[in-house]
Amino acid sequence: MSSARLVLRSALPVLRQTRLSSHSVKEGQLQLAKFQGQTPTGFINDGWALSRVPFNVRNKWLFATKAITFLAIGFWAPFIVVEYQLRKANQ
Repeated sequence: MSSARLVLRSALPVLRQTRLSSHSVKEGQLQLAKFQGQTPTGFINDGWALSRVPFNVRNKWLFATKAITFLAIGFWAPFIVVEYQLRKANQ
């Protein structure tokens, strides 16, 4: 019982610091990681959101149609290939 209490007592400060790491840090507290939001001029998006996406997502209906078609082809392709091969073998 005392060893479990000792482990818990030694782990509590680390757990508290982990929980508080994303909130405002007071002076003298350990800061594990600093959250920094993505900026418009960040290197990830070259300054504009969705600039590296290879398709247009502004028209939601066109995007939904293209996405459903793409996913449906990927899902049904193996079944179509297997059916073709079985029909070819039975000729």
